[in-house]
Amino acid sequence: MDHSSVNVCLFCNQGNMGETKMATVFDRIEGNDKVFEGAEYKADSLLFNAIESARNDDSCKIFTDHSSVVIMIPEKGNRVWIWTSDTVNDDTAKMIDICRFLRDRGIPKVEIYLKHDISDSFSDMYAIASSEMDYVVKDELSLAIFKYEGDRPEAYSGDEIIHIDKNNPAHVKLVTDFYRACCDEFRWHDKFDRKVEEYLNTQLYAYIRDGKMIANTVIGGHTDDFIRIKSVAVLSSERRKGLGYTMCKFIINKIMDCDKMPVLYTHVGNAAAMALWAKAGFKLHDKLYLLKVDEV
Repeated sequence: MDHSSVNVCLFCNQGNMGETKMATVFDRIEGNDKVFEGAEYKADSLLFNAIESARNDDSCKIFTDHSSVVIMIPEKGNRVWIWTSDTVNDDTAKMIDICRFLRDRGIPKVEIYLKHDISDSFSDMYAIASSEMDYVVKDELSLAIFKYEGDRPEAYSGDEIIHIDKNNPAHVKLVTDFYRACCDEFRWHDKFDRKVEEYLNTQLYAYIRDGKMIANTVIGGHTDDFIRIKSVAVLSSERRKGLGYTMCKFIINKIMDCDKMPVLYTHVGNAAAMALWAKAGFKLHDKLYLLKVDEV
């Protein structure tokens, strides 16, 4: 998009020629809505597993215009998911309304997940908006979604893997120590406590050796057919020993025990993760776009 061709104040309800425009109203909904019954959304429902699994989850708020846009806002954190129909790709006014809506939510250092086919236009719109909001576009990344298509792995027979109980002080210490050791690598210095709390509130399975967590896997994103693997992490000192693959096979079995199939998101640029998931039996389903915003 040519920025100079868009002569519009993003937060004024005017079109390109100065005519008055009505802003899109995004209503908060809970549970079902006609937008979820549309053919386009259904075709994208696996890609937007994060929205699907949050439709009846108190940890997020979901807003929609009931036709072409669904926006998921977290109660805590900064990750926003936006589903759009194909009609939005060429609808500048609608994208402006989405920008305005996000501005009004006041989410610091927001991370926005959206479809690849709208990503160029939307990121350009955010670049234009930077003159009216105190932020800059920090990073733009591709995110791959993988769907498991392999056979059921052999069940793990060891007793090193435990389910973390957030009400167990010893387990809390295991999680805290693990992520403190990863703090530099994950760049969590300014959000360490919040991230530890976030992980304690997930379904987390930990590989324990000599009283220390050396690897873990986290699941979430439950829908009727799928459970999302949110992460597999291994201490840097314990990598290249097969632990990541062991945790993959373990969690795939756990998910299939629920008569569901695993799915996951990973950054396209993370070559190690891409190779691990392919080895474990996952196939690339589609890609998303991630826009990271920072304060000026």
